[in-house]
Amino acid sequence: NGGHMTQRIGTFAYNTSRGLGHLAHDFYRHGLLTDMLVVRHPSVPSNAEWYPGAPEVPLRGIANHADTLKDFVRGLDAMLFFETPHFWPIIDYCREIGVRTYLCIMHECLPIHHPTPHKYLCPSLLDMHYFPDGTLVQLPVEYPWRLRTRAETFVHNGGYLGLKGSDGHNREGTTTLIEAMQYVTSPARLILRCQENVPDKWRQMAEADPRIDYRPAAVPYEDLYATGDVAIGAQKWNGCSLPLQEAFASGMLVMNTDRFPMTEWLPREPLIPVAGTARHQIGGAYLEFEESLIDPRAIAAKIDAWFGKDITEYSLQGIEWAERNSWEALLPQWREALAS
Repeated sequence: NGGHMTQRIGTFAYNTSRGLGHLAHDFYRHGLLTDMLVVRHPSVPSNAEWYPGAPEVPLRGIANHADTLKDFVRGLDAMLFFETPHFWPIIDYCREIGVRTYLCIMHECLPIHHPTPHKYLCPSLLDMHYFPDGTLVQLPVEYPWRLRTRAETFVHNGGYLGLKGSDGHNREGTTTLIEAMQYVTSPARLILRCQENVPDKWRQMAEADPRIDYRPAAVPYEDLYATGDVAIGAQKWNGCSLPLQEAFASGMLVMNTDRFPMTEWLPREPLIPVAGTARHQIGGAYLEFEESLIDPRAIAAKIDAWFGKDITEYSLQGIEWAERNSWEALLPQWREALAS
């Protein structure tokens, strides 16, 4: 390695098959993270084989394990946190002992008052709007590509509907999409995946519609975009949205909200118009942000307009975008970002 010692960069990570869990695991597999401390999620199954021998602490009551967290960071060069360190005082402790801290932010879930890391890493242009002194980084995307040729089967991955919008709907617009299906006139098929928290009214509506293939069971990560032609949603807010990036990289047409910053990298034609915006906040202690308001009829109109269309060109754009944003392409940029 040219005489340079490898940096030791750690994190506190879930070892669960959800977004943040997969993200940290990808950084570990590609060598950017060298030391892992597992934060045990209270309700989601763990992948014990991901980090054999790694120390563990429970998410609930994590402050009671402050000594374990401090022992872990001592001797490291840096810590990289995705959205949250789970225990905010560790940032100030790292500064005291000379360990650099990087926080890859999701501005909507960031407390207004929090310890300042050495560097904010912004995975979207919208995050940069809130933290203009941050460093813009692209999260690498790694998902198998498959050619899609015609828009017939639409797929929505609602997940666990954990983060609600101000209208009581979730961030990804799952319930708004269910409502929209009553206005769809084409024979479009919708695969709807939601594991938890779907209100009875919307669940019953989905189950009663013969065009909706409602799947409440969890799906392996590698199967999320293996089926279907169009990844559809009505996202109310989010800057980075790695799921949209993965759907695009998989070769699907992405039909989601016509909002910044998705307008900067997704094809504009399939995007769903916004009816208006509102200020929103997740709890009183977090940053305020702009939330998009979407008319279900606008979603239906977009589905009908695209049903049966040739989407080969858009599918091919996805593989080009995935190659530009692959681990192979972006690894040097991330090494540089974490070296200073």
